[in-house]
Amino acid sequence: MSVIFAIWIAFAALGASDDAPLTPVAAPIPLLQDLQRKMSTVRSVYLEFSQERHLKLFADPLNSEGILLVDKPDLIRWETTAPFQSILLADHKSVAQFENNGGEWKKLKLGFPQLLRRVLEQMALMNHGKMDALAADFQISVATNATVAMLTLVPKDQNVRAMMAALEVRMLPDFSTTREVDIREPGGDFTRIRFMREKRDVVFPAATFDQSKPADAAQIRHAAKDSP
Repeated sequence: MSVIFAIWIAFAALGASDDAPLTPVAAPIPLLQDLQRKMSTVRSVYLEFSQERHLKLFADPLNSEGILLVDKPDLIRWETTAPFQSILLADHKSVAQFENNGGEWKKLKLGFPQLLRRVLEQMALMNHGKMDALAADFQISVATNATVAMLTLVPKDQNVRAMMAALEVRMLPDFSTTREVDIREPGGDFTRIRFMREKRDVVFPAATFDQSKPADAAQIRHAAKDSP
């Protein structure tokens, strides 16, 4: 999930003080309501990310990078641009997956990875300010220090917890920008997504979320660059 939302400042801007202890917020509801107000006005989001997949079987993380696009009411595009190229598209009715083979995009018959789809759905909910919907499915806690606010979302459903133990979202202290998302798995493996560039209210090319022939990433980047 995001998911979850609009995200976004260079992770390089994080200072060492982010490692300072986090203090739990005793009454997080007003903060979550404020976050909901801020995010509900956002129509669309373009962001670039780097991802680290940490597996206990390997000493070094598996690294990738790409772009994440969210457009109201329910369109999501997760595109890996390096070290390989793939596109995952989803709306409330269907999903599609593409892989680049020799410069040509091939639509795969594989299903949308269940864990990633769940995370992207939660990211979209947060990005659109739908905290009430998130609270229905997750236990949400908030902790802060001088430089970061962290939302921890623990699935209420046992079947979901079998795939995802928790979703940790690190934001600026005023909840205006998300900088990092950690997807924690029950066995100790985790995926860390760091967001490096963000544009809000981008008017995406018409075929951006087309599940038959999606627009090229270069077109999307051009649209994001021209966005105010």
